[in-house]
Amino acid sequence: MTKPVILCVDDEKLVLTALKSQLLHHFGHSHRVELAQSAEEALELLDELAAEPCEVPLIITDYVMPGMYGDELLVRVQTKSPQTLSVMVTGQATADAVGEAVNRAGLFRYIAKPWQENDLRLTVSTALDSYQQARLIQRRDQQRQALATIIALALEPDSLEQQLTKALTTLLALPDLAGARAAIYLPDSDGTQLLRQVQAGAEARFPLHRAPLSAAGCEQDPCCFALSYQGQAIGLLELQQPGFSPCQWELQELLTACADSLAGIIQLKQYHQALERQNRELEQTVQRRTQALQEALEQQARLNDILLEANQKLDFYASKDDLTALHNRRFFMQLARSELERARRYHHPTTFMMLDLDFFKEINDEFGHMAGDHVLQQVARILESESREPDILGRLGGEEFAILSPESTLEQATQMAERICERIRQTTLEFDGHEIRLTVSIGISEVQADEETIDAAMSRADQALYRSKGTGRNQVTITA
Repeated sequence: MTKPVILCVDDEKLVLTALKSQLLHHFGHSHRVELAQSAEEALELLDELAAEPCEVPLIITDYVMPGMYGDELLVRVQTKSPQTLSVMVTGQATADAVGEAVNRAGLFRYIAKPWQENDLRLTVSTALDSYQQARLIQRRDQQRQALATIIALALEPDSLEQQLTKALTTLLALPDLAGARAAIYLPDSDGTQLLRQVQAGAEARFPLHRAPLSAAGCEQDPCCFALSYQGQAIGLLELQQPGFSPCQWELQELLTACADSLAGIIQLKQYHQALERQNRELEQTVQRRTQALQEALEQQARLNDILLEANQKLDFYASKDDLTALHNRRFFMQLARSELERARRYHHPTTFMMLDLDFFKEINDEFGHMAGDHVLQQVARILESESREPDILGRLGGEEFAILSPESTLEQATQMAERICERIRQTTLEFDGHEIRLTVSIGISEVQADEETIDAAMSRADQALYRSKGTGRNQVTITA
């Protein structure tokens, strides 16, 4: 490693020789001494040292020199190298000149010529110590700032690879790691070997694989730092710095803290990834269960529709005649009883009508039972078209029908019966190429106000029907 330089500037060669001799005697083991006989030469030499690069912790200069004076030189030096301390050794500088040098160039000490060697040694030693302390504080600030920046990466939404790359870039930006290279390794899925995740630095060339290293194994290799979480190694940080021995690095504490921070970043990212994976799995589970529930609800809705349809069919078959779609006898009688109770409550007139197709057996015998069924269906439609909306129609059995007419007098019922007779008599039904003509006999009775059931009115209408049959059919007979 190149030794730091103490730069001496004076236009008298004997002074420079004396300064160099005394400085090398006391500080030659740790510093080298460079000489310049003018301010201009000193500035050129500073540029050359900066290019090496080489530290210049201290410059010792005369005040009065040809060309540029010492105080102006120190102002220039302060601009080029703010960390460099300065000592002025002269017998010609006034108090004002020294004060100006202190104010403008941050002069560290002033030594009058001729100087005492012990005084020079003590002044230079103090300056070098101050420089080292300032550099140490600066390095520690830089290191703390770098560590804080790396820790803050854990809160950024970047991928783990991006976070680790930024961490290495921040670490290698430290002056103490200038020219260094770094890589981070993490275990593969089987945990049998380490895989390089990221690398950074000038011409970084790290192998893709490494054998797993424990924290104890890293202690034997100063270039490696275990990334440990709760005592378990979860990765590896490796550094390389050409020209330097790892044991000379004064960065062990920082790199160890950096390794702990990287381990925290990795663990936090892995935790977040596991949490996101669990959330995705949970969302998928919820979606599957929601879909299953939706399918179950849809299936239940279909079953409900089927059940509703089945119940509707049951209601239909329980209340309707399956051939004519009129009310069957049982449901007709049930509706008739309900309507009779309402008529008695409000004193409304009600009539009951029984209808029977004439010679229906001959139709079945001549044209077949399917023809008979067709006739019954068509008669049912005629009854529906000629009756009123509140009328209750039913098929009592075979070719026999009934109509209960609420709020209807015998006269109104008779008019409707006559229309039905005429309509059926004028209707020619066609079936299977045959023309079928038919007539109907009707008996009508009025429900009495004191009758609690329909049975009596039904019996009277039945008797009237038989009279219609017995007196020639195709007619309407009325009974009170």
